[in-house]
Amino acid sequence: MHQNQSHADTIKDCLECHRLCTEAIAHVLHGKSSHSESKHLVALLDCSQLCLLCADFMTRNSPHHAHICAECAEVCNACADLCEQHADPDGVMKQCAEACRKCAASCGHVHKGA
Repeated sequence: MHQNQSHADTIKDCLECHRLCTEAIAHVLHGKSSHSESKHLVALLDCSQLCLLCADFMTRNSPHHAHICAECAEVCNACADLCEQHADPDGVMKQCAEACRKCAASCGHVHKGA
């Protein structure tokens, strides 16, 4: 199956968001950060896993990818909101929030185009 460039870009955005959310989780858990709030960690975990799931559904051209993308966009935006609310002296949360927003925009585009 051949994927169009838009889908390939969205898969790339999902995988990058997954990576950066996972890195942010490790940063919170192993670093000297002050954002150990469980709500934020759950959001990072949810976002990371949903991005991976979304990329997987799109890669295999699942007929269910559009509604998975819609959910992914919602979860990514919620995660970005929480990342933006935390003090971020080293820029890890800002980088994660930016990846979440980019992924949300890509996934939202796929959902609307379905």
